Amino acid sequence: MTAEPNHHNATILWIGGPAAAGKTTVSRLLAEKYGFHWYSVDSHAREHEERAAAAGLHVMGTGPGDFDRKPMIMDDLRALPAGTSVVVEGAAITPGMAGVAANAVWLMPSREEQVARLQRRHPEGGIDGYVWGWGLVQSQLEGTGASVIVVDGQSVEQTLEAVEGQFSAELAC
Repeated sequence: MTAEPNHHNATILWIGGPAAAGKTTVSRLLAEKYGFHWYSVDSHAREHEERAAAAGLHVMGTGPGDFDRKPMIMDDLRALPAGTSVVVEGAAITPGMAGVAANAVWLMPSREEQVARLQRRHPEGGIDGYVWGWGLVQSQLEGTGASVIVVDGQSVEQTLEAVEGQFSAELAC
């Protein structure tokens, strides 16, 4: 199963995973290197929440909610100029949203690696919500056949190389 293509016949690459997996860094580097548009699902969370509330699907102020963000993401992608290939990344990307085809990958640290990365990122603490998200992403991936890259001990360059390998057919087009 693959995510629906945008109406431009352009490539869509999906990168998911929990906080501190390296999604944003790697997806930005990938987009820059191959001339793709970079789209952060997480940075559109508030806008999507407002759109869902306006449609009666969500109550503002209750968090990101369980509404299906894929239609809004696909609307955003269709609004890009014709022929724009895009790297879509975010913690909210699920196998149900992106599909489990060759154009989707999840970066997964072990729980211990995620905690260590989060502690470096947030020395003041307050990482429990992020750690909770690790379990959510892990449960969404179980039994799906989704492509997962374990990022423990990897440098940004090594993770980028692994993602390029996953997307080699799409990047060759």
